[in-house]
Amino acid sequence: MASTPFTLPRLALVPGLLLLAAACSSSGQPSAPAPHVWTLRQVRESSLFEGTIAGFPASEWITPRGHPLPQWSPPFHDTQLLQTEDLDGLNVLPAFSEGQPAAFSVAEIWERVPEVWVQPWYVLVTAYEPSNPSAYRLKDSIPVVDVEEESLFYSPFWETLYVVVPEDTPPDRYTSATAILSAGLPMHHGGALLAPLAPKDVLPATAEGSTGPVRPLTGEAVGTARQGDAWLHGQQISYLTFGSSNFTWNTEASSSGIVDETALYLFAGTGPDGSLTPLGLPAVVGTGPRGANRAARVSASGVPQFGALTRPHLALLPTSAGPFIPSTMGLLKDTLRAQGSVTVVDVHLDIEARPDASDYALRVALNPDCFKDPAKFPAACRWLDSQAAVETNLAPSSLQPQDVLFTSPVLFYDGKKVGR
Repeated sequence: MASTPFTLPRLALVPGLLLLAAACSSSGQPSAPAPHVWTLRQVRESSLFEGTIAGFPASEWITPRGHPLPQWSPPFHDTQLLQTEDLDGLNVLPAFSEGQPAAFSVAEIWERVPEVWVQPWYVLVTAYEPSNPSAYRLKDSIPVVDVEEESLFYSPFWETLYVVVPEDTPPDRYTSATAILSAGLPMHHGGALLAPLAPKDVLPATAEGSTGPVRPLTGEAVGTARQGDAWLHGQQISYLTFGSSNFTWNTEASSSGIVDETALYLFAGTGPDGSLTPLGLPAVVGTGPRGANRAARVSASGVPQFGALTRPHLALLPTSAGPFIPSTMGLLKDTLRAQGSVTVVDVHLDIEARPDASDYALRVALNPDCFKDPAKFPAACRWLDSQAAVETNLAPSSLQPQDVLFTSPVLFYDGKKVGR
């Protein structure tokens, strides 16, 4: 993928962020809260101390080792499963996308940051082969990056740049971007890589006794991540990669390098104070920004090229809408009935006996009475399980965008696990 030099977008980001933080103070009013990037390391720390980020409990995103996994514990299940003892877990969050079950995690939160920029990820090779760029990777070398987690320039969204070096180059010859650029080495643009800088002891959540992460509600195996090391200013740092080709970015001259965001719809009800309150139901992962009406983009290998950077919207459901709740989830039925934000319908036993019944677990319909009629299910249901369905069937005033962005790797899509 072509892009402009990285120095331009990185420098362009500074004025926008500084103006955002200083807009009110320059007019004599109290300063607006400054932009803040909550890295995976900080999200993990907040979850350990039961903190909140941008109004969301951090425990929704990360489960400390040995603690109950939210989607595998009450009220979703009568009993609870615990996160494995040797790692902290990025919660695998069930969702729907394009009318099918999906899953994702939230690794980072961009609070009051209007846009995120792609950054360079340097890989040393002794020759460049376009059909297989990693074929001649310099033995024992590790990638080189140029932006630390604490910087407002930080981004987990990278474009791979293949840097051609002589075959006898020591693997630790280039340990900073400055050294690479100063050497004037040949470079070739590669594809997208999603890899947050992160501690080594965090991976997608896995319950004790399980062999890997799975999608709650249905139990399919989902993708995970791989840990690695990179050079940053001469020091080795760790990262977590969720694979390649899983996002796109703008290449137009006026906004080159800005990562394309996707709408994420979180179903909500009205709280006692009149504000929207998330209901904890599976989210809907869109295929583009709100209102984009964009077809799903997938790579040649079937990897969704959307959803890795999402803008959450609270989506107010009419109280007449309701989720498909199997009879095995009686505690959740009681909880939602007590809240009164949605309609809870007992699913007909013949529908529950369908071989694909688990695919509908907690999927929201505008007309949940359709769960009572086996002859018309599922065609008669007006599902809210895609971006188009949400935006078409819910009033624009019911969709409230939040002033945050999520680094949200998709782990399951179109019946297949995504990632490592």
